[in-house]
Amino acid sequence: MNSLDFLYIALGIGINVLVIFLSVLIVHVVLVLRDVTKITGNFKDASDRVRDVVLEPMKTLSEMSAGFGIVHDFIEKIRAKQSEAAEEDLEEEQDDGVNNEKANSSQSKKSKNAFSIKKLRR
Repeated sequence: MNSLDFLYIALGIGINVLVIFLSVLIVHVVLVLRDVTKITGNFKDASDRVRDVVLEPMKTLSEMSAGFGIVHDFIEKIRAKQSEAAEEDLEEEQDDGVNNEKANSSQSKKSKNAFSIKKLRR
């Protein structure tokens, strides 16, 4: 056996060891990736449960609050109309009060000098 034969045997053994090492490495990578797939599947299930438990009620609440916003706007419109009507009534009462004062002063003048229908009714 000469040195060239020894070199070929050493290269063959080294390549076989390298192939076995790479095969074991590939098997371990496949096992790790399979575990990662299981974990991500479990994470997906957990995230679906979180979405169902947390996000769906929050979505329902936001939809309800939007509905309450519509009701709130409707109530504000009604209040605005009522306040406008109250202001108009107040202005009419003030105008009637001014007219009544003028009428009372003219009636008081008439009542001093002439008959008043109101006095006759009493």
